[in-house]
Amino acid sequence: MVTPHSMVTNMAAGGEAPFAPSALGTRPHWDAAYERELRAFQETGDAGEIWFGEESMVRIIRWLEKQKVPLDSSVLDIGTGNGVLLIELVSMLQRGKI
Repeated sequence: MVTPHSMVTNMAAGGEAPFAPSALGTRPHWDAAYERELRAFQETGDAGEIWFGEESMVRIIRWLEKQKVPLDSSVLDIGTGNGVLLIELVSMLQRGKI
């Protein structure tokens, strides 16, 4: 079984400098991060950081409009941050902007 530790050990054996595994590569780290963001959203309504920048979000929305994606289309959002783009899409749909 490949583990972060075995990957570090194997890389070090290949002549590369060893390095310590990062908490960023663990599920507990990300579970805690998402829990904090969810709690902040529930308490304050703050959607949190726009991970890829507002400009990227606007470009995606413009692309969807240009492609004439039907408004009743399903959207699958996998690993793209904290969901701010989806929140903005729903908001725009409700306001009739797209």
